[in-house]
Amino acid sequence: MNVGILLRTGPYSYENADVVYHLSKALLKRGDNVTIFLFEDGIMNIVKDIKSPQERNIALMMKEIAAVGVKITACGTCAKFRGVNKEAIIENATLSGLATMSKIIKESDRFLTFGY
Repeated sequence: MNVGILLRTGPYSYENADVVYHLSKALLKRGDNVTIFLFEDGIMNIVKDIKSPQERNIALMMKEIAAVGVKITACGTCAKFRGVNKEAIIENATLSGLATMSKIIKESDRFLTFGY
């Protein structure tokens, strides 16, 4: 099954990133294909310089699932608006546009949204 996920919230404000991380791992284990699109503050989940000293490192968690097959794409306009460039994001993640999100929705058997 192809599962698309839209993540609209940033790290450490809500538990959405954690849910997406654990859900993605479970879906991969089940043999599903997972694609995540990060929108609005969601793009901050892949900024490699954000490190919480007393909590889990969300960017490293996203890097981990990207390395094992989860496709992660972030809205380039949202990134630009927040001062995030291509060099600031984790490996195996890309910046793209809303046309990519539309394609993910179209190609997904299930599409889940995590937002405010």
